[in-house]
Amino acid sequence: MLLSSFKETFLQNFLSISTWQSLLAILLFFGLMGGFWYGLKQIKIKFVYRILIGMSIGLIFGVIIQAIIGFPGGSWFAHSGNSAWASVDGTWIDISGYYIQSGEAYVKISSIIGTDGYEQIIKNLSLGNIFIDSNGKAAFEGAITFVPDVKSGILWVEEFNTWATMLKQIFINGILLITIPVVFIAIFRVVAKPGTSGLGRISGKAIAILLINVAIAFTITFWIGYFLNIGKGLNFDQQIAGGSGRTDAKALPDIIWGYIPSNFVATLSATAIIPVIVLAALIGYATTFVRKKHPESMENLNRFMDRAWDIVMSILMTFMKIMPLAVMAMITTSITTRAIGALASIGMILAVGYIGLFVMLGVMTLILFVSGVNVKAWWKYAWRPLIQGFSTQSSNATLPVTMETLSKEMKVQDKITSIVAPLSTSLGLVACAGVQAGLITSVLYTGSAQVASMNIFAFFILGLFTTVVASIGIAGVPGTATVVTSAVLNGIGFGTYFAPVYAIFGAIDGLFDMGRTATNVTGGVFAATLIARDEGSFEEGTELVTQKQIDSRVQKYENKIVKINSKKELKSQNAEKKKINRQTKKAKK
Repeated sequence: MLLSSFKETFLQNFLSISTWQSLLAILLFFGLMGGFWYGLKQIKIKFVYRILIGMSIGLIFGVIIQAIIGFPGGSWFAHSGNSAWASVDGTWIDISGYYIQSGEAYVKISSIIGTDGYEQIIKNLSLGNIFIDSNGKAAFEGAITFVPDVKSGILWVEEFNTWATMLKQIFINGILLITIPVVFIAIFRVVAKPGTSGLGRISGKAIAILLINVAIAFTITFWIGYFLNIGKGLNFDQQIAGGSGRTDAKALPDIIWGYIPSNFVATLSATAIIPVIVLAALIGYATTFVRKKHPESMENLNRFMDRAWDIVMSILMTFMKIMPLAVMAMITTSITTRAIGALASIGMILAVGYIGLFVMLGVMTLILFVSGVNVKAWWKYAWRPLIQGFSTQSSNATLPVTMETLSKEMKVQDKITSIVAPLSTSLGLVACAGVQAGLITSVLYTGSAQVASMNIFAFFILGLFTTVVASIGIAGVPGTATVVTSAVLNGIGFGTYFAPVYAIFGAIDGLFDMGRTATNVTGGVFAATLIARDEGSFEEGTELVTQKQIDSRVQKYENKIVKINSKKELKSQNAEKKKINRQTKKAKK
């Protein structure tokens, strides 16, 4: 009894090493990681190769563990036993929130099956008729039977994941630690800098490009999914529609006023980026007025912010040194924390999603090429934020690297980098909004006879508009499947399909989110580059465009400014003439 209590309390709950398999897997993994780190110290290779080697090692290790446990196909593994899933018509559906009719009572399924967790797989679940009761609860009518298959010893995988996640979280936490300071200081330095102009124009271009990207991504993915009929056989009309799913849907006015900070300290301590941008811009703008009365004090403040920026960048470099090891841990845990076998029935949907991502990367590359940007040089640097986005599954966690890549390597001017990069983490996410929503709507339309009764073009236009509006409020954090599914389905009027649709996208979210985030951050780099090309706002030494191209754009804007000033001067002269004429007429009278 005492030994059992020691094992559960100390070894399992505290140390998270209660089996010999756990200990062996952890020692092998960290031993491999130590050898990798020693090799990096001895052999000087480019950073990109370090990352790719780390990804390869993590991938192989993760696949080996999945092979050992037999590539499980149920949520007992993916959800640590907190959900009960069933295979219905070849599709895995989360049924833990549903109810069974038993006389006059409704009993939650999870309370019957139990949540003993990773030790159970629901191998066979026989369902009766499905309906929605008068209270809007999803319910099964009739008996429910299941045959559990106990997996002994699987605890070691969960304990291994706990240890393997440690370095991953250290890296992500370190990056998130400096994300808010990076955004605040960057925006402040740009806005408060004397002589800075065109910030409103740059912001407007950024918003337009990001939202257009979302529209293009939605269009491409929707029609690919529609013509491939990816929802065939899902029979959404026969499945439970578990409520409206309005947990994350917001009206556009709610989203807009949520961007205005209401608490100084809370804004800087939260993870939302746009309120920080607004706060930094307000303070920086106010500084330009105070400078007129106290120029020396404001100059000291600017110098302080410059040194603060240097410190933050130094912290960033510290964490970037362990990125190859962190990537190794991220890829391994991405594989070992998910029931890979369960993806077999919905692999087509995941494949179409990744096709949409690759097509959008190609579209952005083509646009840059047509715009005169050296795409070979662009991808030489753009891979870095792409890889980090793929690994961290967070646009916010990738933001410092994105900004450094734009300013230090691509030589985009700070006034563009400091505005466009932070903005792209929370607004107009090309993949998490555009591709994801296109996939959701095409699956719904091809998987529901009731939805398909609606005119396809009307459905497409409605979905497109809803997606563009919803993309304004989607945050750059892991796991946006719930947000996008809820917002889009409710926006197009089919919120009652939330549960069966989310059952699919919730299952593939982890693997799909890696590609989505990689494409999101690349979309931010794309938008900043395109604006810099249009504005001629590159620093000397950039490889993306020629000096002749920069001079041409600068000359174009200078000529435009001269014309505007000439018109203003002419207007002023005409106004002065009219004033003199009025005074002359008045004097004659």
